Amino acid sequence: MQDRLDQLWREGQAHESKADHQAAGEAYAAILALHPQHVPALLRLSRFAQERNAYPQAHQYALRAADAVRLGGSKRLLAYVTLRLLDFAEEAEVASTILGADWRDADVLRQSPSLAQHLWLAGRYEDAQRLLDAVEPQTGAHPLLRFTRGQLAQYLGDMDGAATHYESALALAPHLPDVHWAIAKLRPTGAPARVTRLRRALAATADDHARAQLDYALFHELDAADEREAAWAALVDGAARMHRLHPDALQAVRHARAERLMASDWAPAAQAPAASQPRPIFILGLPRSGTTLLDRMLGNHGWVSSVGERNDLIAAASEGAGQFFPGLCHVEDPLAFLAKQNLPAIGHAYQQRLRRAAPATAAAIDKHPRNLFELPLILGALPQARIVCVRRDPMDVAFSNLKELFQGGAYAYSYDLDTLAAEVRLAQRWMTHWAQRVPAQVHVVDYRALVEDTERTLEGLLAFLELPAWPGLAHPERNAAPVSTASSVQVRSAVHRGALDAWQRYAEPLAPLAARLEDIAR
Repeated sequence: MQDRLDQLWREGQAHESKADHQAAGEAYAAILALHPQHVPALLRLSRFAQERNAYPQAHQYALRAADAVRLGGSKRLLAYVTLRLLDFAEEAEVASTILGADWRDADVLRQSPSLAQHLWLAGRYEDAQRLLDAVEPQTGAHPLLRFTRGQLAQYLGDMDGAATHYESALALAPHLPDVHWAIAKLRPTGAPARVTRLRRALAATADDHARAQLDYALFHELDAADEREAAWAALVDGAARMHRLHPDALQAVRHARAERLMASDWAPAAQAPAASQPRPIFILGLPRSGTTLLDRMLGNHGWVSSVGERNDLIAAASEGAGQFFPGLCHVEDPLAFLAKQNLPAIGHAYQQRLRRAAPATAAAIDKHPRNLFELPLILGALPQARIVCVRRDPMDVAFSNLKELFQGGAYAYSYDLDTLAAEVRLAQRWMTHWAQRVPAQVHVVDYRALVEDTERTLEGLLAFLELPAWPGLAHPERNAAPVSTASSVQVRSAVHRGALDAWQRYAEPLAPLAARLEDIAR
């Protein structure tokens, strides 16, 4: 039978090389008829189903691939299986698949850096550490394993441990861009030795994305050394590279759809709020706007837990629509989408996911930044939810986005001043619009007020959320829960004013951006 399986696989690959995915799919389906646990065929069919926008089938093929691995199938593509599961917000399946594997298996050892990363992406930080503890004695010193250890230490609040692991990784791979970037983000010192080794790594690197990472790292180090002109030049170079790699070509289309939503008379249909727990609290805002800080504060409340930045809303909408949901402003007609969907069913699917992630609390925070422009969907699907939008000074949030290197091409608007200004302008109007239209469900928190008048701001927020007063909310540094956002270092500190008006440090080169935003009130 193996000869026949190999033949069918070669046929499928040949059809794929000619872009004939229908014929390739037939060959892979024939493989499954002979060998239902053939992991590569299951993964390819999941991708083909996604190309057809067939969410249920794509999802099922991914789950079947995980079952095949658990039932003794090849581990050669284990990390591809778990990554695919993350596409469907199947964190429990990710953990089950990895934890059930033999960590002595050569294929598992080879993929262990990715598998550890997938575990912490699934919220299983301690399990990721256990995996690393188990595999590193078998693999010996490995830069990616040391780097992953550093990430875990950072997310768990051990900054000294993170620094040690990052330097250890760099000693093994002196030009690894991920490590340089992580070190510069963790504790930039501006030390000449750091700047020198970054320039050396840049000289040895040709890949554009790797060079962008090194440019951003160089910016942070030169900024710490107060070499502002050179720092700005490094930032400009890095942003230009990222803009070439990830232009936000659809921003104008997305924004036009958002404008149509605001201009319409759409409002969520009246429905009785579900009484089930946990009650969803969405903390929304642009990246780097203070959402993680507020999440850490509310996370200190005894009735509240945080599930972090999960894709449960998008997954629930995809399940309800029966097709991949790219986001409300990515569908051709958002109003028609909202009218067509069974919004209560989407809300029920989301609530089930939330209950699995936070089963023991009265309320649970979901703070994924991409949910900002899904706000009407949340209103329609989850009338019991409370939505908190964090609004930061336009120039501060713009500059904070500009100097952040987002992973995977996310938030591509941030690499160009025109698209960055447009995104900030729309986000400010969007939050204000929905807070005025649905004030019982949407509340805006001003970041400046949050850090300058913390107690009063939190008092008003608790009243909106219908939560009792609770001691310690103003002390995010006391929240020991893991945090893996771009603010994972800053939110371990007490509340401070250091991020207010931070853009003024580069006021001269940022003048064109300030001109684009000067008419927006704080």
